[in-house]
Amino acid sequence: MTNFTHNDAEIATLKEAQKNMAEKIDDLNKDVNDGFNMVMNKFDSLDNKFASKLTEKIVYGLVSLILFAVVTALVALVVR
Repeated sequence: MTNFTHNDAEIATLKEAQKNMAEKIDDLNKDVNDGFNMVMNKFDSLDNKFASKLTEKIVYGLVSLILFAVVTALVALVVR
């Protein structure tokens, strides 16, 4: 009974291969998660770099108002 048959050796080889594949899959899963977290951190830092949409609308509105006032003043000077 101490002798391994051919089937027992094949089963042991398959179990070892399965163990190696499971370790490689775990490593790959960790690498993918780390990469995903790195990308998400970059997106989070982009959010802090740019103004919010509300701030953008307010600034564009004020710039438009100033330009409109300047154009209106120029038209008023030309008409007089």
